[in-house]
Amino acid sequence: MIVPLFALVFYLCTFLAHADPLLPLAEPSASARDLFAANKERLLQVRVLLASAGEQSSLGSGFLVEDKIAGLPLVVTNYHVVSSLAMEPSKYRIELRGANGRTVPAHLVALDVVHDLAILSIQPSPETASWNSFALRSDPLPQGTKVFALGNPLELGFLISEGIYNGLVESRIYAQMLFSGALNSGMSGGPAIDESSRVVGVNVATRRDGQALSFLVPVHYVRQLLIKAQQITQTGLRVEWRSEVAQQLQAHQDFVATTVLRPRVGFSSQTLAGRKVPTLNGNLTKCWAKGSDGDSVRFQNDGLECQLHSDLFVKNGFYTGSLHLKHELSRNQKLTTTQFLNMADRRYSLDRPVRSGRELSHRKCHGSYVQGVAHVYRVSVCVEAYRKFENLYKFHLTALQVDDPRERLHSSLVLDGFSFTNAHRIGAEFLGLLQ
Repeated sequence: MIVPLFALVFYLCTFLAHADPLLPLAEPSASARDLFAANKERLLQVRVLLASAGEQSSLGSGFLVEDKIAGLPLVVTNYHVVSSLAMEPSKYRIELRGANGRTVPAHLVALDVVHDLAILSIQPSPETASWNSFALRSDPLPQGTKVFALGNPLELGFLISEGIYNGLVESRIYAQMLFSGALNSGMSGGPAIDESSRVVGVNVATRRDGQALSFLVPVHYVRQLLIKAQQITQTGLRVEWRSEVAQQLQAHQDFVATTVLRPRVGFSSQTLAGRKVPTLNGNLTKCWAKGSDGDSVRFQNDGLECQLHSDLFVKNGFYTGSLHLKHELSRNQKLTTTQFLNMADRRYSLDRPVRSGRELSHRKCHGSYVQGVAHVYRVSVCVEAYRKFENLYKFHLTALQVDDPRERLHSSLVLDGFSFTNAHRIGAEFLGLLQ
């Protein structure tokens, strides 16, 4: 039975880097050497230890800021550095080590999963007496300004990496600073400073496929989290960190859904080999296309793939909050109709089993035939629930054109970490744009 497109959508929806590689660092300039000498003693190494063994589980960098809570000094680092403690606080503890080699325990006060930040507090002690704080820059940083990233990569010692601020990264749903300097594993959470030693950003990630192409979290997000840390402390309530992460993931997917459904901002149409297909606006993402044809090819195949840069790191190997779409258009060139349809059935099977990850429940699917604007599609919607985050799901929507024996358009939309309501809205928009 063929059912209207909007009716199927309603029915189906109710049915159901972080700084990693080791990169060569350029010889520091005289100004970089002076800044490093002046700030080395301010740097901290953040160590997350497995409590049962007393050995490190993850390493990063951090720095003291001038803000305090109840007289306790505060330290800024990345969320991904301390994520294991946030997700399983009974198994881990945090320790800070200064350039002098002395260590003190620290406690998690606030976190920001979206912008990959965390605030720690420490008890004043003789070991912390020499740990001076950094000032945060308040005025905007002009593009082309020299920036200096500080940290402790791979426990090789504290160092400085010199580069240039190249403006905000394009096609990102949240602001990130583009830094043409090297960041290595262990520098995550360290300060990026200007020539006056004021913090302009926080080291967060580097591109594995680029040379000295890295990213910083803008300092204004640090200020916002420091305000939140004060508010959390004033309530006097003990924060359950997994619940806090869940709330932030919920807010994130709401923001993503609102953004991509905004007229002239999110979804748009693009031509693929003469067929209009739904894509994402170029201001939010970049799309990649590929094609094959020629006398030696038995069928023509053109593809288009788009991904919104919105996925968030939750814990090791676990990211969520992303949107990904893909189209493949196959047209028969030299095959018999039977050969072409058999090839398409194998290539675009909607019933192929997919193994769920350990964070997700078993997949449940439902499908039906629907009438699009100009073609008939076999549409399937599969859903997996997140085991530890209530009301968040991974959705797989696939649509295969079935009304032309010489042509097959296979379209898919994957929403990872979305609510039923938002997946329904986005899925309906996507299907409504299929020709």
